[in-house]
Amino acid sequence: MSMQTLKLERGKKAIAIVAHPDDEIIFMGGAIMKNPQIDWMVFSLCRASDKDREPKFWRVCKRNRVKGIIADLEDEDKMSVKQSLPIIEKLIKDNLKSKRYDYIFTHGANGEYGHKRHVGVHQSVKKLIKNKFLKPEAVFYFNYKRTGRKKIEAKSGTNCQLRLSKKELQTKREIVGHIYGYAMDGIDVGFCTNPETFIKVEIKN
Repeated sequence: MSMQTLKLERGKKAIAIVAHPDDEIIFMGGAIMKNPQIDWMVFSLCRASDKDREPKFWRVCKRNRVKGIIADLEDEDKMSVKQSLPIIEKLIKDNLKSKRYDYIFTHGANGEYGHKRHVGVHQSVKKLIKNKFLKPEAVFYFNYKRTGRKKIEAKSGTNCQLRLSKKELQTKREIVGHIYGYAMDGIDVGFCTNPETFIKVEIKN
């Protein structure tokens, strides 16, 4: 399988549909920061009523000059993946004014490290693309596997990647640590990896 370097065309619209505030930085922060020519939207399904994380989400959006949406999907592990799917689909349908994004970025099938909400978002987005509610030119699924308590790396099947400079990786880690407020030696900052890796699927509409 040939490996592509992530390249996004100037003036296109892209949306990152993620489970939580911080996922958009941990798994694809470099893609956002290195592509200011893109009209970005970040949609977090969880934590709208979280008085700590919700305002931090908006601070990060402002810092990266992107638009944002945040909803309040249950995030206390009370629902199974199956139970969450119709709720996630409804939240996406209710909150997205535009169905047309040229690029969609979202969680991988394995939820990166098995997180139920990540898996649910992946399955829901995939279904909404299949059903033509969402009509991207291409979808980029995060493609990582956990290799340690604080470490993830590229998973097999990766066909698109973005390498970051040391400075870019440090900036990504500092956003997670200093704005989202996680310990610089903790899991969330540890999961900020390089390169950022994806499974790119081109969509025929």
